[in-house]
Amino acid sequence: MEGKRRKPIYWFWGVLFIALVGGILWSYRSNLTSGTSKFALAQTGVITHERKVAATFANQEIPISAPFSGSVKFMGEDGQRFRRGEGVATLQPEGAAPGTKQENAQNQTILATMGGLFFHQTDGLENVITTENLTSMDLHRLLAQTTNVKIPGANVQTGEIVGKIVNNLIPTQAFIELTSIEGLTVGKTMRLTAGEQTVNATILLKSEKPTGVVVLFPYYIDGSATKRRQEVNWIYQPPTSGVLVPKSALWTQGEELGVFLWSEGVVHFKKVKVLDQDDSHACIENLTSGIPIVITPRNGLEGLVADVKNI
Repeated sequence: MEGKRRKPIYWFWGVLFIALVGGILWSYRSNLTSGTSKFALAQTGVITHERKVAATFANQEIPISAPFSGSVKFMGEDGQRFRRGEGVATLQPEGAAPGTKQENAQNQTILATMGGLFFHQTDGLENVITTENLTSMDLHRLLAQTTNVKIPGANVQTGEIVGKIVNNLIPTQAFIELTSIEGLTVGKTMRLTAGEQTVNATILLKSEKPTGVVVLFPYYIDGSATKRRQEVNWIYQPPTSGVLVPKSALWTQGEELGVFLWSEGVVHFKKVKVLDQDDSHACIENLTSGIPIVITPRNGLEGLVADVKNI
């Protein structure tokens, strides 16, 4: 009889021991899992789709040369607009001392040959890379031309280029170098950012060698006359605004794509719809900005009690 009484007691203590050990292990697992999980806040942002591409600009430009050797004095500031026939500089011949009658008799005003912006700097390609040549000449040979940037000093020689006039009332054109022209159509537009100007440029010509397109901007592009070759941003897809999470937070559970989010101290899996994404972030539909998201997702996080601090 005594042996029979002891068996229920052993069972009681055995079950109690197993429950205690299980509770300890569960608590240890929860703490370990919580401690190794990393969180980040979902935040409002924008997913952009753009890449840097090389552009070679063409404008209507006319170089202006000195009719004889002498010292030159420019009128106005670099980039100032002059009307046709207005003086852009005065040229004093060599040997004429300032303040003499000879100086007054022989000084010559250098006139603007067309209306436009006057720049001191030239690159030798003003009559080579033109809006007409971009669409009518061999682009490979045309773009292989090297620049020879010059800025005149105080003294110039006969025939030396002292600057150029750029017609800023005529739209700028450019050759845009690309890795592929697939999907681009003549007559359609591509969105480009040059400096601080973002515009839709019309595609005039597609080229396979060199690979790229000739585009027509809607107006003169600032900076295109002084830096003929430069990088611009091609916005090849419209941006998407919304709530962003790191792409590492996305997790597939069964057949559902979602994220583990933290709410009221507990981690829950939430099915989500990705509106857009780039290399590092995903834009999520109907997600609250500022909510903590697990960025190291794995199985076993559902229902995890976590203390999220100092994200």
